[in-house]
Amino acid sequence: MRKVILILVWFAVFIPPILGQSIKTIENTYIYYASPNETIEGAKRRAIARAKTEALRENFGTVISGASATSMITRNNLTDSKFVHLASEGELRGEWIADIEEPVVTTTLEGEFLVVKATVRGKAREISNNTINFEAKILRNKPEVELESSEFTAGNSIFVHFTSPVDGFLSIYLLDGENAYCLLPYSNSKSGVQPIIHNHEYTFFSRKIYAPGENPDEIDEYTLTTEGEHQDINQIYFIFSPHKFTKALDEFKHSPSGTLYPRTLSWRDFQKWILRARRDDMDMCVQTKYIVISPKR
Repeated sequence: MRKVILILVWFAVFIPPILGQSIKTIENTYIYYASPNETIEGAKRRAIARAKTEALRENFGTVISGASATSMITRNNLTDSKFVHLASEGELRGEWIADIEEPVVTTTLEGEFLVVKATVRGKAREISNNTINFEAKILRNKPEVELESSEFTAGNSIFVHFTSPVDGFLSIYLLDGENAYCLLPYSNSKSGVQPIIHNHEYTFFSRKIYAPGENPDEIDEYTLTTEGEHQDINQIYFIFSPHKFTKALDEFKHSPSGTLYPRTLSWRDFQKWILRARRDDMDMCVQTKYIVISPKR
């Protein structure tokens, strides 16, 4: 059984802005107070996400009024703080398209608390009324919905559960900051996009559970790993549209050791492609989710 190994490293690369009438440049600085049980990398990731959320809220507003709150809970003489952000992504009237500058993140200590300051700048646009609320879940090790996770260890397998309320077409990419890896459509696909039937529950990257009409021998399975002994943070892009589109131009690459990567293009070229695609197709919807891969201990 062929498995493709993803070598994951997190970098940031500048992309030139690609302008469209509905796309604007926005920025924000956000200060995040991490809870005692958070890792530094996790706190940085949340600070960047909150900075983007606040930038969208300030520029486009929310469907309902939002606010933030911090709760303090004490159990067994241990105090845990929890930040509650009421303006969730689903309530925002804008969407983040792409970074145009590397997020600037600094950390300090205030007593026992880690304080993370994140500044972001990127391209965004107002959400149209045509937003499609599809569901995409990232699964760890087994193709079971109950195993949804964003936390992985090197050697874990990755699967995706997907459903949409309308017919359409889907592509899935993994971005590590240096490259964009096309996970779906599969490497042997000639159509350049994965057709989706409404209300059908799809499981991708599994040769045991697959959609009617799919050839299990053509399904790619993926194993995650890290490079070095540090924790890596990566993004999964779910790109869906009711209109047929074609994935970005990419190519196969091999590592010096002979490892076969999924079809790959540069991070910069992917950002150019997704900006043009979303500018030309106002019905195209994108969900981005972070995954964290820890080295095997």
